[in-house]
Amino acid sequence: MQFKKGSFEVGGTIYPVAIKYDPRFGDAFWNSSRYGMLHYLLNMMSSWAIVCDVWYLPAMARASGESAVDFAKRVKAAIATRGGLVDLMWDGQLKRMKAKKEWREL
Repeated sequence: MQFKKGSFEVGGTIYPVAIKYDPRFGDAFWNSSRYGMLHYLLNMMSSWAIVCDVWYLPAMARASGESAVDFAKRVKAAIATRGGLVDLMWDGQLKRMKAKKEWREL
C-alpha cells in the first residue's frame, strides 16, 4: 500500500486501521484490469460472506522534525505489521503488472 503525503502534512492526528480480508467465502479484492464492475458486483452479491479482520491501532501524531513522507511511512509500517503484511515501497499497481527484477531483490 502507498499513501499520498497530503493527509500527513496538515498536522492532525492519524487514526490508523488495518483491514485484512479473508477470501475463503468470497473475495472482496477487485482486479479492475481483469473484471468489469458488473462482474465484480455479481461476485460480491452472490458470495457466501465477506469476512475481514479489523484492527484499530493507537492514534499517531507527526513527531517533531519528521517530514510528512517519513510520517506516512511510519503509519504504513504500523498498519502492515499489525495486518501481518510485508512493508514494501510498492503500491497496489502490482496487480496489473509483473514486478521488475530489481524490485524483487531486497
